[in-house]
Amino acid sequence: MGTGGLAETLAELTASTALTVVGRQTGDPNWDVEIGAFKREVLGRPGLVVVDVHGFREDLPEDLILGLGPTSSPAVRQLADRLLAVAAAHGLAARTGRPFDATWPGTITATVQVAGGVALQLEVAGRRRRPRTRPDTTAPVLAALLEWLG
Repeated sequence: MGTGGLAETLAELTASTALTVVGRQTGDPNWDVEIGAFKREVLGRPGLVVVDVHGFREDLPEDLILGLGPTSSPAVRQLADRLLAVAAAHGLAARTGRPFDATWPGTITATVQVAGGVALQLEVAGRRRRPRTRPDTTAPVLAALLEWLG
């Protein structure tokens, strides 16, 4: 399962909304500075707290890295602090900042924040998002995210 499947699972279990790509993704809305279809859809849902879920390879020691974006509000920092505490309680290594700080203007997080919304980028290590092939390493992340979003 990729990050879209993780986002959809979390949305279903928490009665939230997930916006994911159907089929193969062409391009990357997180790197496109212009406002394409995906960003228009996100921006067309004002009032939502956006958790932009991505994945990174296993070459970093962390399990989760949070990007606070270019204009992180007190609400964003509060969300991040809560997730960091929940992650630690589940035995996960989590932190904020580079290389996934979400300050690049093209990120979903930056786009939402600049438009006045609340957004946070969540990067998940590959070893922590494979429920079918690695259920033992995936379960703590899913449990932590469900607790955080619940």
